[in-house]
Amino acid sequence: MLETEQPNDDLQAAITDGKLFVRVIGRGSFKIAAPMKQFIAEICEKKPIEFVVLDLKQCIGMDSTFMGVLAGLSGRLTQKGQALELINLSEKNTHLLATLGVDRVLSFYNNAHGHNIPDQDTESLPTDQASKKDLAVTALRAHEKLAQISEENKPRFERVIELLKKDVNRLN
Repeated sequence: MLETEQPNDDLQAAITDGKLFVRVIGRGSFKIAAPMKQFIAEICEKKPIEFVVLDLKQCIGMDSTFMGVLAGLSGRLTQKGQALELINLSEKNTHLLATLGVDRVLSFYNNAHGHNIPDQDTESLPTDQASKKDLAVTALRAHEKLAQISEENKPRFERVIELLKKDVNRLN
């Protein structure tokens, strides 16, 4: 029996018509959450971006850090008059968002929702350059956000948050 090869976790981005498109390939995980968050923040500061559109068609799953980053991004972008939309969600990823209550704080669709995602002019983002401290801080903030958006998440992530705080302090 042949094993199916897992795709490498990757982010591809393109900017067109006031929209920043980010395609998530593989797993939406803690490894790519920090670089994605930083990239989106930098682009939204430099360019007149109205929408940040995350295409999850090729995303095979998401961990809690990634989902917490999405929740935090949605709030920050909304405060600046920008919007975050997740498109092409699978049933599995929709269920994952609902499990942690993230579905309540962002817009998501199981189709392209009228967005024309450019296939050309996309560039791969570096996903392996975040420091251990950046990863730990991102994970901590993501889990704090998850605990904030849902009462059920508080006990679920209490110990995780405690351990992440210790990691961040150790790395300072």
